[in-house]
Amino acid sequence: MNLQLALILLGVATFAGIVVFSLWRSRYEGRSLLERSLGWIQVVLERIPVERLVSRLRPRNLTRRVRQKEPSLVASAQFDLSGDAQNDQTPAESADTSDPGVGGIERGASTQSLQSEIGAQPLRIDYWARLPGTSPVSRDTALGVFREHEIDLQRPRAVHGRTEPGNVWLDLATASADEVFSDLIVSLQMADRDGSVTESELTRFNNLAYYMSESLNRSLKFDMTIEEALPQAVRLERFCQEFDLLAVIHIEPPPGSGFSGPDVVRAVDRAGMRLGKDDMFHLYDPRTGASRFSLAKRSESGSFSYDELESGMLRGLVLFLNVPTVPRPSQTFSDLISVATYVCTQIGGSLVDPQKGALSDVQFDDIARQIRSLESSMKRYGIEPGSEEAIRLF
Repeated sequence: MNLQLALILLGVATFAGIVVFSLWRSRYEGRSLLERSLGWIQVVLERIPVERLVSRLRPRNLTRRVRQKEPSLVASAQFDLSGDAQNDQTPAESADTSDPGVGGIERGASTQSLQSEIGAQPLRIDYWARLPGTSPVSRDTALGVFREHEIDLQRPRAVHGRTEPGNVWLDLATASADEVFSDLIVSLQMADRDGSVTESELTRFNNLAYYMSESLNRSLKFDMTIEEALPQAVRLERFCQEFDLLAVIHIEPPPGSGFSGPDVVRAVDRAGMRLGKDDMFHLYDPRTGASRFSLAKRSESGSFSYDELESGMLRGLVLFLNVPTVPRPSQTFSDLISVATYVCTQIGGSLVDPQKGALSDVQFDDIARQIRSLESSMKRYGIEPGSEEAIRLF
């Protein structure tokens, strides 16, 4: 055996000895190794701000961050077509959902709080009373009595009747004058985005129902008591305040300039929008004729004048969508983005939110996600976006 081979064998033997010794030590001194590991883990944990993390994960704070709304989603009560009201508000202030919302109720309330205020059951929109009869009553007779005493009411109200023959329920205000009705129902809407009905108004409505019962010689049955109706009205008001949102996008001209009226008309016309209600442009649903979203001038009224469109200059444009009142609002918002992008490109502007923050695909995706969430939440409460019920409430 030469010296080189001997040294190699000695190295291998030394390495094997070290391995064996390490295994033996880990076997018989494992307890101290475990203790050292636990001590190291404890030191690491002490350096982690556990209390701060727990505080951030509390339901209220977690929900607040999840439910923060993009600046382009604006409550109707805070909607300003002039674009001036938001200038003094920083994005951080807008994102702080702990600020009171409409009616002083916090928009940053937790999901648990929202469910406790609205509840999980479908909402009831109307407080009503039924007046069945043994003989039919004419449309003019019933409507005359109703209109004589409805003047004491502020909330939307109606009287419906079941035709005889036919058994079809019709609104007496729009029914043909020669219709006669077997049963009648008088109703009062309990809330909308402007507030809820009061006990005093419910009492006045009851008086109307009693008077109709006596005048028309009919029995009377209320759907619920006033005591039962008041909490339902509060639930409905809270729902309206939570979901009363508009998606708003501004088209801003380059600094120190404006948009030519004729250029705006040309671009908007090519995008399929037409001048209509309130002297604003609208994209109409070809099936229903209803406006899906609108384009206004950036001014207090938002209305366009013919002089401006023919030869004037405009300091900015505002596209807006009333989210709960259109069918499939997420798809409608996608169409709004397409129109906004096209018009913006044609007239040389830029897309910004109401706080003048630049908008990109990332922000558009965030807005669309929140609109989809709002859409599904409304359905859970039994109100379909764009339905007759939604239009009544918003």
